[in-house]
Amino acid sequence: MVEQGRFGAVGALTAGWLGALVGLAGLIVAGATVAMRWGGRNIELDYTTAGIVGGLGTVYLTGGVLLVRRRIAGRRVLVVMTGLMSAATLLVVALNATSHGVRFGPLDWWLALNVVILALGVIEPTRRWTTTR
Repeated sequence: MVEQGRFGAVGALTAGWLGALVGLAGLIVAGATVAMRWGGRNIELDYTTAGIVGGLGTVYLTGGVLLVRRRIAGRRVLVVMTGLMSAATLLVVALNATSHGVRFGPLDWWLALNVVILALGVIEPTRRWTTTR
């Protein structure tokens, strides 16, 4: 049987790695968007979108790396960020569901990922985990 404290440490590390991966993906998408626009390709995304995605990616990556390094500030950053993104995405999904019917699309996956990171980030880490930083 797994004790609750041990799961808290594993949950925090998992949330940190997921946050870091989401942040890295956001930075890659933003960088690719800027490079393609700068190279003359006419794509749907613009520099403003790349800036927003890159900024969000930076916050996710910072929170994830800090949490993996066992800093409580990283936990706070990820919990606040995923909470805000979950609420905003849930609002968009709920509004789209009323007009377009219920279906499982990319925003639903984004909502699920944010809820998982939020749930894992909220789990209280053990005292041993926080003192070994």
